[in-house]
Amino acid sequence: METQTVVELFPLFSVANPETLEWILSVVDEENYGQNEEIIKEDDWGKAVYFVVSGWVKVRSHYNSQETVLEILGKGDFFGEMEVLDESLKHISVIALSEVQLLSISAQRFLQMLLKDTQVHHKMLQLSVRRFRHLYRRFQLHQQTPKIKLIKTLIKLAETYGKLIEEGAEILQIPHQDLADVADISFNECEQIITQLEHQGCLESDSSRQILFLTNLKQLNHFAKQI
Repeated sequence: METQTVVELFPLFSVANPETLEWILSVVDEENYGQNEEIIKEDDWGKAVYFVVSGWVKVRSHYNSQETVLEILGKGDFFGEMEVLDESLKHISVIALSEVQLLSISAQRFLQMLLKDTQVHHKMLQLSVRRFRHLYRRFQLHQQTPKIKLIKTLIKLAETYGKLIEEGAEILQIPHQDLADVADISFNECEQIITQLEHQGCLESDSSRQILFLTNLKQLNHFAKQI
C-alpha cells in the first residue's frame, strides 16, 4: 500500500513524518477476513492494533450467555489500541460483518511508533478524546425515543463510514439485531422504524448487494431534530 493511500485513509497517520510512514508500511501485516469470521477472540486483545482498509466489523460483548453489539466500525477506523495502552478487555470479540481487509501492527511496534513520532502520539490522544465524546453523546441519547436513537445511529454510520451518493449515502445492510444493539433499542422497534422509514422514502434496501441506501439524509436529519 502506498504512503499517500495510508495518509488519506487513516487520520491517525495524516500528521506522521515521512520516515514514520515508511517505517509503518515496513512493519504492518495485511489481513483478510470473510463475512462472519472472528477477527479478535476474547484472549487475543492487547497483541496488535488493527486498521480497517475496507469492509465493516462489529465489536461484540458476550457475557452470561448474552451477546450485545457495542460498536460498528468501517473503513478508515481502527481498534485494539486501548488494550495495547491499558488492560485488555474481557468477554469482547470482533466479528467481520462483511469481507474485511485490515492492516495490523503489533503492540510493541505500535508503542514504538507513538514514541518515535510525537505528532502521531498527539493525534492518537485527539482521536481517543473524540471516541469518548462519541460515547458520551450516545449516553445522552438514552432518554430519547427509539426512532431518534436509530436515526442518529444510521446518520453516524453514514457520515463516518458510508459512501456518499446523490441526496444521501449507502452503508452495509447491517443485521437489524446489531443495529438495535448499537442504537440501544429492541429488535422489534428497529424492525418497525426501518419499515416506517422505507415507507417515508428515507431508506431503500438492496439485499443482493447487502447495501442499505439512506436516500434522503436531509430528511433524516430533519426527523432527528423534530422527533
